[in-house]
Amino acid sequence: MRRHRHLYDRVASFENLLAAARTALRGKRGRPPGAAFFAALEHEVAALHHELREGRYRHGPYHYFQIHDPKTRTVAAADFRDRVVHHAIVRVLEPLFEGRLIEDTYACRKGRGNHAAMRRAAGFARRFAFALECDVSRYFPSIDHGVLLDQVERVVADPRLLALVRHIVESHLDGETTEWVGEGLFDVRVRRRGLPIGNLTSQFLANVYLSPLDHFVKHELRLPGYVRYLDDFVLFDHDRARLRAHGRAVKAKLGELRLTMHPDKYRLRPTRVGVDFVGFVVFADGRIRVRRFERRYRRRRWEVERFGADAEALTTSVRAWLAHAQHARSRDLRRAVLGRR
Repeated sequence: MRRHRHLYDRVASFENLLAAARTALRGKRGRPPGAAFFAALEHEVAALHHELREGRYRHGPYHYFQIHDPKTRTVAAADFRDRVVHHAIVRVLEPLFEGRLIEDTYACRKGRGNHAAMRRAAGFARRFAFALECDVSRYFPSIDHGVLLDQVERVVADPRLLALVRHIVESHLDGETTEWVGEGLFDVRVRRRGLPIGNLTSQFLANVYLSPLDHFVKHELRLPGYVRYLDDFVLFDHDRARLRAHGRAVKAKLGELRLTMHPDKYRLRPTRVGVDFVGFVVFADGRIRVRRFERRYRRRRWEVERFGADAEALTTSVRAWLAHAQHARSRDLRRAVLGRR
């Protein structure tokens, strides 16, 4: 397996940082952080360039807030200049990891996404009688820094870039675990874990983190019916008992990655009754349904009417859901949910 050297200068180059800044600014120029950065674009990029080249760059603090979509998540918003560095790193690393990912993983990859993942799952649902739905419990908070950085080191041999990736990974600490490595009372080791939801680097690295699971399913279990979108994945087979055995093997593999399966989202079901994946339900007969949006829509509409919550945010959410729902047979559902408003 080839390891790549001399990458740090590519990340820190003025040209790469400028391209990263322009990507980060898409859709953000009208908001205060993006507007302020754009107003002094070349000056800001030059400052980042010199800080990185001289080893003076330090990641800033995060602004934390919660979203409810539908479950509560804590999002970490980095300063805009730090987001530019995130984009600069991913621009260099993404092509190096792309060839190491299997075809059936769809998150954070150009030309893919959740709708392509849904269509792939729909194809498997038509081919196989059973599906095992899987989801990792508390995925982002559970990602082990040591395991993650070991995976990056298998591809990256540039010590300066490895140090920068480590610095960004450790800029947010969700928790620590202590493990005994010997028989003595003090033979312990502290392992750091957790990636912040919101960083581009987090999304990219979180997808890479489960690549060993992908290769295990495809090359050791030799299971053709498999599709993954980040920590949400489905196994397909004609044999129910064999699928259960595969599920046990997958749980063990997750354990090697210091992860656990979500107990409430681990379900084996016939594909004829529908397989729940990336916001859609796909069926053996080719039908595709979108998950119901109505409960969340009613709650947010009530918050707007009763407490003066952000109506523009509700409108944006509805438009996003409509674009999502149009990929399935949802005309009647869209009319039922939105027809009265």
